[in-house]
Amino acid sequence: MPTDLIATYLNLPQFALIVSRIAGVVVAMPLFGGLAVPANVRILLIIALAALIAPIITPLTAPPETLGGLVTGMIGEALLGALVGVVLSMIFVGLQIGAMLIAQESGLAYGQVVDPTTSEEETVLGTFFVQLATVIFLIVGGHRALIGATLDTFERIPLLRAESALTGNVDVLLDALAASMDVTVRVATPTVLALFLSNVALGFLSRTLPQLNVLNVGFALKGVVAFAVMTVSLPTAMEAFVSGLERIVDWLQFL
Repeated sequence: MPTDLIATYLNLPQFALIVSRIAGVVVAMPLFGGLAVPANVRILLIIALAALIAPIITPLTAPPETLGGLVTGMIGEALLGALVGVVLSMIFVGLQIGAMLIAQESGLAYGQVVDPTTSEEETVLGTFFVQLATVIFLIVGGHRALIGATLDTFERIPLLRAESALTGNVDVLLDALAASMDVTVRVATPTVLALFLSNVALGFLSRTLPQLNVLNVGFALKGVVAFAVMTVSLPTAMEAFVSGLERIVDWLQFL
């Protein structure tokens, strides 16, 4: 048995293909794909997961005979792994877009910070929602579900068969986009609707009291309304996130 295990790890073409698929998942997944995680940590994680998975993968009957064939196969495996990570990250993107809509409507978008995961400007509210969603993702076992879905792909989609899987799973990506927009609407609607009603009320107030500085009053009022409504609707927003996450994980099992 030790000899067979050593032979498994010495099968470098197959190990390289496994590493490529795992690398695509890790780079695209929400937790480790960001720039906040050092590159050496991601590399160690990829190699460790590949080393754990390699002994249980069915050996290739016809490994690539040339370096060009191996590189082409590695690119296909990386794209398949990236598809898994991107589909899952759509839920986080939907949550972030919903927070951005709230921030823009309430005036909270004026104070932006640099998101360490993307090195781009992001609203404080969006960063808060994404970090909270990340904690909930770990609490509900989303990381375990992601690893399980990745392992299942090796059973349903053998190595060097990624091209057919990529062309046949466009619908999964479109469904993930639809689920992302559903989360966006469910997160942003309560607060945006309340802010719209606040704007209507301020419009009537400006007609009634022209001498009142509605701009200053409205800016402060919309901030208070936004925080009040978000406090009440935050459990519902996180419930929408978890519901979308469950749908995405179920879809990943059919890749």
